[in-house]
Amino acid sequence: MAAAATAGPSGQSPVRQSAMFDAPGRPRPLARRLAIHNFVVRSIRGFFEDRGFHEVPVTAMADHPARIQLDGMLRSGFPSVWCESEILPTGGRQEPRHLRGFKLMEAAGIDLSLDDLTDLQEDLLKAVAFNLGADLLGGRDVTRLDRMLHVSHPRIKYRQALEIVGSRGWSIPFGQELHPEAEATLTRFCGNLPFMVTHLPVDQAGPGDEEVALNVAYILPYSGITMEGSVSPGDPPRAGFNLGLGHLLQYLMGLGSVMDTLIDPMDRLAQLMDLTPPAPSHRKDR
Repeated sequence: MAAAATAGPSGQSPVRQSAMFDAPGRPRPLARRLAIHNFVVRSIRGFFEDRGFHEVPVTAMADHPARIQLDGMLRSGFPSVWCESEILPTGGRQEPRHLRGFKLMEAAGIDLSLDDLTDLQEDLLKAVAFNLGADLLGGRDVTRLDRMLHVSHPRIKYRQALEIVGSRGWSIPFGQELHPEAEATLTRFCGNLPFMVTHLPVDQAGPGDEEVALNVAYILPYSGITMEGSVSPGDPPRAGFNLGLGHLLQYLMGLGSVMDTLIDPMDRLAQLMDLTPPAPSHRKDR
């Protein structure tokens, strides 16, 4: 029997539902994960270099130092800057079930509108995915990514997103974040493509306050929010965004958990320690 088909976004050919909503794959061997990680980082670096962004060194293992440093570079006259930084969550090293640290790529520029910022994020995602071949990812994942390379990724305003999920059974009051189930609903609404939610509520808004900001959350299937950005009004306006490398790798490799992207020899050591046979019992069998 032929697989069921569903119409994609306007103008697209129908695609098999079984192909669109296949469950994420299993983690790859460590050597393959390392090769993909390094290739993706080089692709991001090349993208920013081609776009004329200046790389800025930032203090490693600190909590968002880049925002201040990147803004300072813009004020010093640099039109566009970017950096890599390692973020170490509070207590992260003491919680083995979650990421003990993660890498952010952060970029900022002047005289950028919200449309410019969303275009930049989409161009970055496509540039990275375009460079990945079947020799690294495998044919199944290259085919999955190929579809999103040739279409524009939907942009949905936050209020519209609430209406969409509300019509499908989720009641989310204005001001609350979109929970994972709501993100999954929107993913299906957008044909299983990456999509952006823009004009999100202002942080720390008061009760009944429905003010929105010039901001964007870029949501990737199976991976959740992977890039976040905003535009600060001014003359000229400044805009910036951050990219969580772990969630990007999760999406590119089609994995069910961001933990499956980890490249940490200490994790392997911990697994080996867990396999240590228990101490012999001193109880005598009768």
